[in-house]
Amino acid sequence: MAREKTASQQTSEDVDPRLFVASIEKAMAVLELFESERQDLSLTEIMARAGIGRSAVQRFVYTLHRLGYLSRDPATKRFALGAKVLGLHRGYVGGRSALQRARHVLRELNATTGECVSWTELLETEIVVVENWPSAHVTAVILAPGMRFEAISASSGQVLLAHAPAEVVAHAFAAATPRARERLGARTLPEFGAILDRVRSQGYALTTKAFDQDSISLSAPVLDPGGRAVGAVNLSVLTNRFDRRQAEDALVPALIKAARASR
Repeated sequence: MAREKTASQQTSEDVDPRLFVASIEKAMAVLELFESERQDLSLTEIMARAGIGRSAVQRFVYTLHRLGYLSRDPATKRFALGAKVLGLHRGYVGGRSALQRARHVLRELNATTGECVSWTELLETEIVVVENWPSAHVTAVILAPGMRFEAISASSGQVLLAHAPAEVVAHAFAAATPRARERLGARTLPEFGAILDRVRSQGYALTTKAFDQDSISLSAPVLDPGGRAVGAVNLSVLTNRFDRRQAEDALVPALIKAARASR
């Protein structure tokens, strides 16, 4: 599934200087710091990590704070994301018609399996968790909306790339880190293509991961009438409840049924 590049990921050849507003790119770079750091930051820390001069950072932070996208602790004078950003998430989720149609199916899958269920989408070379229904178990894989993972080594990324144009697949593979390629087990693009062929043929992908505990990630694509993958349904389980064979036998049929019912 192809996506347009974000401003921070575009090359000079992509950008039309007549339309591109560099100051907005810098302001967004400030906001994106809080996505990756997941903590409050001082003005000095923002300046250092964004690579922007102090005067410009002060203006961006002041404006974002006044608009409600950043909050400020009056005691420590440190900044964090403001509650207003939640409106952007609400608008994004509300605008995903496929997700809206699938929501009741995903809730049912979560209830019947008792495991972590997510709707994910392809974002450039990564997959992003758009919505999540947590596991009922005390010990479980914990995912949250907004979390991102490299696409080539994630089960959701593999099922989405299996239905993506060749240039999207090539871009995702070229941009992958050595760690992601090692986890994938493919050293070349043709080898990765063979993995995607198998995923597309069987209708799902399975990968293993290590969060706080070892886990198995299962994903199936949600296809529109034209065969385009508009999202993926993901089931994430701990290996202390399911080994690979058990996950394939017990969970894959329910996963594929849910993905097909979400169309």
